Amino acid sequence: MVYSSDYTLEYPEDATISNILLDYNIGGVSANSPAIIDGPTGEVVYTYLSLRLAVRRLATYLQQNLKIGKGTVVCVHYPVYVHAILAIGGVVSGLNPLHLPQELAHAISIAQPKHVLVGDGLLSNLQAALRSTNAKPRISQLSTTSSQATSSVIDILQITKNGNANYTPHEYAEGEISKELAFICFSSGTSGLPKGGAPIVVFPKFDLPSLLVSIKRDRITHLNVVPPIALQLLNNPLASTGDCTSLQTLMNAAAPLEQSLSDRLCKRLDCTLTQWYGLTEASPSVISQREDQVHVRNTVGKILPGITVKILDEEQRECEHGVPGELCIRGPNVMQGYVGDGKLTYDTIMPDGYLRTGDIGYVDDDGFVFLVDRLKEMIKVKGNQVAPAELEGILRLHEKVDDAAVCGHYIPEQATDVPIAYITTRVPKGQHPILFADVIKFVRERVASYKRIHEVRVVQEIPRNAGGKIVRRQLPGRSVSTAFGGGKVVAKL
Repeated sequence: MVYSSDYTLEYPEDATISNILLDYNIGGVSANSPAIIDGPTGEVVYTYLSLRLAVRRLATYLQQNLKIGKGTVVCVHYPVYVHAILAIGGVVSGLNPLHLPQELAHAISIAQPKHVLVGDGLLSNLQAALRSTNAKPRISQLSTTSSQATSSVIDILQITKNGNANYTPHEYAEGEISKELAFICFSSGTSGLPKGGAPIVVFPKFDLPSLLVSIKRDRITHLNVVPPIALQLLNNPLASTGDCTSLQTLMNAAAPLEQSLSDRLCKRLDCTLTQWYGLTEASPSVISQREDQVHVRNTVGKILPGITVKILDEEQRECEHGVPGELCIRGPNVMQGYVGDGKLTYDTIMPDGYLRTGDIGYVDDDGFVFLVDRLKEMIKVKGNQVAPAELEGILRLHEKVDDAAVCGHYIPEQATDVPIAYITTRVPKGQHPILFADVIKFVRERVASYKRIHEVRVVQEIPRNAGGKIVRRQLPGRSVSTAFGGGKVVAKL
């Protein structure tokens, strides 16, 4: 059975993302309305008018000075440039500013950018990353402080305030736009979609005191959260001192939030909380819960317009209605494929265009989607995705670790999974505490903070099947996240 949205969607197939920003005004928003607000200071960084003009000026500079054009892949370590790159036909690939050089090197080796635009304070990590790859991109350092500008540094302030805005938009052939590559994405955290025409308040990182000040000062009505932030708003004594009376709706994404926690938080803040579901491969939203649907418990909502969903069993046959299976989705938001990995693309996107999500769920009689389990082995840590295989590869580099496996362990107090390492070692049991501390330190020095190992356990052997694949469900004491409980569980993976 194929499931779809209750609503239809008409979207412009002949418009690029930059067209929609620069040339459309779907919500009839005033040109002088705030578009982006700096969370810590409250400064209106851009109005809709100044944002459009800044994008045009940046696009002109990139096109005329850096010769960026159609199909040029640009790794961006600074978000302001995204719209400008798209406006001249370039391809954007974002780099995570939290990543260490090893992780940046992996992303760069896949994207193979011709240019890298890097912000203040991030150049040293980038240079270290490039030394371990064969990529030779042109590096442009960006500065928001004019006094720092040199011949090798792009002065953003001067370009956006005084630069030319006469770039030449790329001319697309009929039917080409909807098939043209715009982004090369790497899995990361997610944020919900703002209401049309509403200003976006942006923070460099989560900080509860700054958030509380901004909620009161900017009268924020809709707040995107992940479970650890929701817990801070619920349990941190500081949260009870803030004025959150403007909040109407919290939008939870990236990882499920237990219904009991949602109920308590909504009662405390006198607001509603909606759930969102999506993935990077689907740009990224697929299913959402409207504010008038929060009475339906434990659901992630209904399918968004333009998207269809099939529920398939292990043999890729359609499940009977109401029976859990793998969610497979199709729509204009589904990616073209994985860069440089045809086999993974073939395994993920089926011949009829449906994307295998790796998540187990079902649809009820009213069209609400419920998640039951995860088929994929990815660990969701505070909204960030962590690949066990990456951590296992690092663990096996440790001189005293013979073999390793990693899986997620759900911590209710933090409302998140954390990585737990299982290792085999010849180190005597009496020396295990010292070994554990050394292994945790060894991994910490090589990965971003959210990927860190939280605990090390010694086992006699790592369980594997005949093909050598780790059988994680056989690891002793493994905890399976059941944050969405209450589903019709057919099998635990």
